[in-house]
Amino acid sequence: SFWDTETWMYPPLLGLFPDIGRSLLTYRVQRIPEAKLKALSYDPPYAGAMFPWESAASGLETCPTWADTGQLEQHISGDIVSAAELYCRSTGDTSFLIGDGLALASSVAEFLVSRVRMDDEGVAHIDNVIPPDEYATGDDSVYTNYVSKSALLFATLAAETAEPGSADPMWNTVADALLIPFDDALGIHPEYVGYAGDQIKQADVVLLGYPLNMNMSTEVRAADLAYYEPLTDDDGPAMTWGMHAVGHLELDGGVLSDKTASLFNRSFANVQAPWGVWTETPTGGAVNFLTGAGGFLQTVLYGFPGLRFDEDLLRLANPTLIEGSSHMKVRGLAYRGARFDIAFGTEVAAKSGTNAELSVTLSSRSPGGSGFVVSNEETGEAVALAAEGDSASFDFAPDASAYTIAEA
Repeated sequence: SFWDTETWMYPPLLGLFPDIGRSLLTYRVQRIPEAKLKALSYDPPYAGAMFPWESAASGLETCPTWADTGQLEQHISGDIVSAAELYCRSTGDTSFLIGDGLALASSVAEFLVSRVRMDDEGVAHIDNVIPPDEYATGDDSVYTNYVSKSALLFATLAAETAEPGSADPMWNTVADALLIPFDDALGIHPEYVGYAGDQIKQADVVLLGYPLNMNMSTEVRAADLAYYEPLTDDDGPAMTWGMHAVGHLELDGGVLSDKTASLFNRSFANVQAPWGVWTETPTGGAVNFLTGAGGFLQTVLYGFPGLRFDEDLLRLANPTLIEGSSHMKVRGLAYRGARFDIAFGTEVAAKSGTNAELSVTLSSRSPGGSGFVVSNEETGEAVALAAEGDSASFDFAPDASAYTIAEA
């Protein structure tokens, strides 16, 4: 198991099979002791849990010793905590948050506090790492630093939920102090301090917007996407272009652009005939490359509908139809113990006699579970869904639409 599990395969699995999402996190929780041994193996040793770059049944590092990734690609610990946070947002599982989630996040937070270097001005740095772009090694990888910041903040949330006042104050201190590199002249996030526009292997900085959900302006988001696209190796792994497509879907505002359509088509270009098997690169590499499939599925499940698990609600921002389609339907999306069918487009509308429509149907829910409220953020219209089969329908304006689903 690499970071591929939590970052690329996990989100689509969680959205449809939350029990599998829980199981994947249990695998990590059960191997915290081995992650602590890895942290201790460095000179000087680190505290807390540093998860291995490649992990198998034992939980020990299985990356070949000749590969620097096993020692230096350290963002995986933050990636694992990000998956735990996504699980909590999706399921509302407080028992996990204050139990296994806290154990996982606090162990990683202890590692991160021991890993950073604080300079004389109180700025925290993470030196000498390999970022998601595995062609590079540098200091203060913007992805590594930001996913670490997020992990520290989630550890604080979990601890304070379990017992107010129990969080280590250093978690917030380091989170606030971590350097997030930004180039004011170019208006972009440099991949790391001193990055000079070298070719990159795969999606890296563009992951800040999704799946990490960094708060940034649309101008910066657009600049990051435009800057790194031509620098990305055409022979790199398959999942990159799906993340570029998700980014451009955020910018399109519900009306599919030619750029986004092209990137989406590129996201599944590594599917090989005759059996539709994914390969890592256009010319080969790893076969049955589930990471590439995960990137593609995220584009379909989260990109086009605009789905995001916010802290206390499920958001649909500017749902967008795939090129050549008249409607789209997500069946059985799992959220807070219930499942929803979400449909939008002109074919949905034709059945109801409106010009265009988005519908949300409560297809199932746990016995005794809460009801939900579906809202149109543009108009303020809200519809309660209390029983299985209840549905909310809204006029759908593709260029100005945002909807939320929240527990009642």
